[in-house]
Amino acid sequence: MTASFVTRTILFFATISLSASAVSANEDSDAITQATMRYVFQKADVDDPSVTIEKIVPGFARVKVISISGKTDPAIAFLKGGNSKWKVLSLGTGFTRKDLAEMGIPASLAP
Repeated sequence: MTASFVTRTILFFATISLSASAVSANEDSDAITQATMRYVFQKADVDDPSVTIEKIVPGFARVKVISISGKTDPAIAFLKGGNSKWKVLSLGTGFTRKDLAEMGIPASLAP
């Protein structure tokens, strides 16, 4: 085995690993957006939501939800999940660190 072959092999597997991570992140982003939209349509009085993922940490996400027409105040949704399966834990306009702790949401997701 030459050093060149070993280097190419390492680079090949590193590229595959990064590609798989990117696909997984995209799938999670799509799943987070879809779960939030479903929740907003079913539980909130918003028929024109815009969803922006603000932060993702392992197993949790924080999402900003606004009404495009301004019908409602902007809100924050906290989700739990992974592997493309996400569930909204809470949607609201104000959360304290204590609120987040009671829901098991990491402090790093505090707005």
